[in-house]
Amino acid sequence: MKLSELRIGIIHSLIGKNDGVSIVIDQTVKAMSKHMKINIGNFFFLAAHSSPRFNAQTDDVFWHKSEAHKEILINFNNENAEGLDELIHENALYAKNVIKKWVDDNYIDLIIAHNTSHPYNFITAVGLGYYFEELQAEGFIWPKLMVWWHDSYFERSIFAHPNPVIQKYLKYLPGAYVNSIAFINKKQVELGKKVFQMYNKVIDIDRFFENRTAVVPNTSDIPWEWEQLRSQNEFPIAPPQDSYNNSFFKDIGLDQEAKSKGFTLEDTVILLQHTRVVPRKKIELAIDLAFELEKKFKKNGKPKCVALVVSGHSGDEQNAYLNTLYEHYTEKCKHDPDSNVLLIFGEHHVLSHRDIIVDTKFYKFAEIPSVIAAHGGIGTYFSDVEGFGNNLLEMISLGLPAVINKYEIYKEEIEKLGFILPAIDNTGITEELVDQSYRLLTDIEYRNHVVLHNLKILKDNFDHEIIASKLKPIIKSMFMRSL
Repeated sequence: MKLSELRIGIIHSLIGKNDGVSIVIDQTVKAMSKHMKINIGNFFFLAAHSSPRFNAQTDDVFWHKSEAHKEILINFNNENAEGLDELIHENALYAKNVIKKWVDDNYIDLIIAHNTSHPYNFITAVGLGYYFEELQAEGFIWPKLMVWWHDSYFERSIFAHPNPVIQKYLKYLPGAYVNSIAFINKKQVELGKKVFQMYNKVIDIDRFFENRTAVVPNTSDIPWEWEQLRSQNEFPIAPPQDSYNNSFFKDIGLDQEAKSKGFTLEDTVILLQHTRVVPRKKIELAIDLAFELEKKFKKNGKPKCVALVVSGHSGDEQNAYLNTLYEHYTEKCKHDPDSNVLLIFGEHHVLSHRDIIVDTKFYKFAEIPSVIAAHGGIGTYFSDVEGFGNNLLEMISLGLPAVINKYEIYKEEIEKLGFILPAIDNTGITEELVDQSYRLLTDIEYRNHVVLHNLKILKDNFDHEIIASKLKPIIKSMFMRSL
């Protein structure tokens, strides 16, 4: 069979949204279509929720925040989980039947299942396991299954003590019947081997990991012309803007909030937190930086309003975190009542695509860094845990310089490439970081040098073509070579 003729089914809780996995899915489709010549009509999607797109099917059983998944997560370590076994089995059996019909209706050759190593997709993982157990029992070797390992219960301490019911099903996360695995960082490979040694007694593990696995880092294209630009420019280098985004600051309330502080938008410094609102993003550190920068501008005789804008949505993983951030911001304001710092959450005006719904204008999540870059702002990325760094690469690709925390995978796989990213190393905000951030905001020629330098490294190391080059050999191995 020609690889270009494969019919590929992609499963995840969300398709075409603003989360990191959705972004990777779209990057993968784009790379496989362009560099492996697979027709875009040969991709099929199965999810709980999807943005409007061709060949997409939805069913709530795949929703990672369903009542069933809430029960699973609450009782993951709970020894007295009455009814949990039946709950998992019944939902997984239903998911299996949905998957089976979807595969049969669309003649799917290869299923790519995202994040089925993570308890947030427990039902999907078990449903897939049931489906492939059934195929194996009937002697079928088609379709093939690739799992994309973004995160796992092995990587989260809160999942370290699964109860006996959960343990019964862990062989399906990501599953003993997978034909290949795509990891997003090198550290996960050893975790994958550990899973297979526990649950898969059939295959030759060394040969499987040599021929059927690949580390596919997050990637990012650069969707604008930048290579002829020079740092000696009186304005910040940024992607060209169109009129649609001109009203973004007004619609999220930043314009009015700045005026209430006595500042114009031109006298407002903007920091962008381009992530979801979840605890591991350490957004409280971005708030701290905003207050320190406001003090520095004031001390240097250039008072500014400093606004932290958060573009991602809240509600995933821990709902209380949004309130925690408001409380942290309020305490900072009480301690420094004369400060001119704003905290703006843009989630009620941000979607995965541009739209206008009942007179409310929505802005595309992926475009927000370019809007902040054009204003001369910077990005913040103080995560203590990341699988790789999708949103960081996205900011870099759109000309937004960023300041970060050196999380583990950054130190192992990204730092050595030479990006200029002022950083802390698992500390609070330092004076050095404040000074470096201030320079990015005030020294335009230096800022432009940093932007162009980072774009060059991004292009050389994280182009979407990498995805195709990593996937092609393991897909060939699945369809053309037995282990």
